Amino acid sequence: MDNTQNLSKEFVEHLDKDVKIDTSETFDAVMTTRDRIWEMVKSSLSLKEDLRCADLHNFNDLNGEHVGRIRTFTGDESPVDWVIHSNIGTPQNTFTNIHLTIYMDDSVEIPHLGMAFGTLPEAFFFIDPMPRYEAVSYPDYMQEYLAPLNDIYMSLQEEMFNAGIKPFIAAMPFIRASLSPLAISGVVPLDFYKEKCEPKIIAYAEYWLKLVHAAKKVENPIIRSQLKQRDTLVRRNIVHLDPANPIAERLVGKPTADRLVRILCAEERSQ
Repeated sequence: MDNTQNLSKEFVEHLDKDVKIDTSETFDAVMTTRDRIWEMVKSSLSLKEDLRCADLHNFNDLNGEHVGRIRTFTGDESPVDWVIHSNIGTPQNTFTNIHLTIYMDDSVEIPHLGMAFGTLPEAFFFIDPMPRYEAVSYPDYMQEYLAPLNDIYMSLQEEMFNAGIKPFIAAMPFIRASLSPLAISGVVPLDFYKEKCEPKIIAYAEYWLKLVHAAKKVENPIIRSQLKQRDTLVRRNIVHLDPANPIAERLVGKPTADRLVRILCAEERSQ
């Protein structure tokens, strides 16, 4: 089976038809959101850079043109295990994919924070407070950590519906299963993104940072071991099964794409 069958319809349309649309304005807008949140995180949490991927801080496509950046971080005095700060693609050629994902370590049980942005060619956004326990099995966890975001979530669904914007639905069942009930995402016009989506994305990030600072230590070594085991498995599966991986392979070749996957799921790290 062609790997592209697992990509969303938006990826397929602009990749296989070789459509090239200059999405620089939209790219700048979503990148600004990512960078704004990154500044919030850096100023609020103690982090240190992991330099194992220093040679990929800037990397090229198969034609020798600059196509992406990746940096990784770990917690210094904060309970952060792994941070991915990356982007790939060129806005002049339609497709871009921007990430900021923050995985917590096993000393706390608050959600991870997953974020992605891009141009398809409209503004793509995704943010999810990724739970550490299954919601149906641990409803108290859902109520404590994720439910406070429900008003924001429901507000955006209503605004998108009223604007006639279809929800973004991942093609792969696995990807849909990996999302929490509070994940917000969409492919929307730029004006709608700036007015309706960006403020809610920022609110999600601010709420998550408050959780980090209020997090209680997990003292039980058995629970910590279970958290670490689950986190490692979930992170590996999400990264290895990401439907955007075939696009990276087309852009930079299989060896570099495979290495990017290893870095994203923390299989290649120095700390």
